[in-house]
Order: sequence, then structure tokens, then C-alpha cells
Amino acid sequence: MRLSLLLLCLASSCVCAREGSSFASFMELPWRYVIGGHADGRWLNSEAAGRRLPAKTSYRLFTLAGEIGRASAGKAAPEADVCPDVWMQKLTPAPDLKHRAIGVNASWDPMPRKPEKLKTDDAALVQAVARLLATKGITQSKVQIQQAYRVDLPSAGAPIEIITATRYANAAELMETQPGDYSFVAIRAAGETSLRLVAGEFYPAKDPEAAPSIYDLAGLLDLNGDGTLEVLVHTAYYEGGGTQIWQWHDGRLEQVLAFDCGV
Repeated sequence: MRLSLLLLCLASSCVCAREGSSFASFMELPWRYVIGGHADGRWLNSEAAGRRLPAKTSYRLFTLAGEIGRASAGKAAPEADVCPDVWMQKLTPAPDLKHRAIGVNASWDPMPRKPEKLKTDDAALVQAVARLLATKGITQSKVQIQQAYRVDLPSAGAPIEIITATRYANAAELMETQPGDYSFVAIRAAGETSLRLVAGEFYPAKDPEAAPSIYDLAGLLDLNGDGTLEVLVHTAYYEGGGTQIWQWHDGRLEQVLAFDCGV
């Protein structure tokens, strides 16, 4: 069974952002997973956030393009034997979603700045991805950029480019890998030519035992009310997936929450 629920911390049990901030919760749609929460300067994992949720919670729904609506969720609880530490909420009525969304219940604006969508065939980006792949031993595969955005993570910071790229020869099944397969999220700050890897997988050689994951950008949202946008990364493999939350700190991204649920 592939199952893990992870709270990554800079201290023994928390990552501090701003003491005394209001409780916020966030969930991933359409799967209804409670990703986690934030309260009193602490990041809360799925179970900890789920236990604090009332019988009814109102969520604002966001994609990378902006706010797309609202939804009301009922009491949170674990619903599956496979992932008892991942809590879920039922939505009434269930929103009609054409795209994956992130629901946020917070007293502040979770999207104070919208990202700028970039061209995925931009020559400079393609070259930067090719250079990163070469450092992982992949030189013959085609560069396949899936997402590219530019945004100021801190309100007064320099723009950051966030890129996702995926190439799986057998993407329909994802049961094994072929030479040159990859999927990753990377960033590039203003003035930089090289990409900095955030998360991903690289397969310069065939690996029939691998259960490869696809990494993509799920959201750019202020989840703790400090005015800086967190980076939400969604992962998916053939029998499950999860979400990672990355926080901008001292000029780099640090993972503060993550869960992975599947068999």
C-alpha cells in the first residue's frame, strides 16, 4: 500500500508565519480532500485542520486564472480505509467544475495577485528546461512544458517564473517508465537563466518497478494571510495522488505541508 501523510516543519511541530492569524482551511476539488489549515502561526495537517472545522464551512474556489465561485461544505471526517489520516468534506450542492480547483476558507483575500500566463513554447524557457534535464542525465527527450506562469510571490518581491514539464512515453497507464521520462516543477527568479528544481522525478533509464507521478501547478494562493503566495503542487500516479504546499522563505521555496493518498 502506498500511503503517507506528512507535515514538514521548520520547528518541532510547526512552521511559523504570523502569530495570531485566523484559522483558515483549504481543500482540493473535485476530490474534496482537506489539504490542511493554518492557525496561530502554525500549519495544520489534514487531520488537525479537519478536526477544527465546524459543521458548515464556506469556501471560495480558485484556479490559476482566479476565483470561479463559492461552495458550502459539511462536517469533515475521514471517508476511506486506505487513507484514514486524510479528511474529506461533502459539498452541498456539489459545484459543477470544469477544472480542478482549490477551496479556501479564510478571512483575507487568498489571491491578492493573479499570475501571468506565459507561452510554453518560449525559446528561453525551452532551453532552460533542456539544461535542467541534462543535469539529470536526460539529453534526447523532447522538451514538453505543460504550464508556465510569472508572479510576485511576496508583494514587494521580484517576479518568479514557475514552470511544469512532463514527458511520459506511456502517459495513459503510468505503470512503468521509459528512458527520458520526467515530470517536475521548477522556478526561475528574475535575471536567472537556469531553473531551480522544486519537486519532480527523472528517469534517464527504463525502470519497470517505478510508479511514476505527474507533477503540476494547482494554485498560487496566500494560505496563511501574510500577503505572500504559497505554491500548491498536485501529484498524481496511477492509483492515487496528493498535494504539496511550498512557502517562499529567504529567496527559496520550502515545503510546509504534503499528503499522498493511494494504494
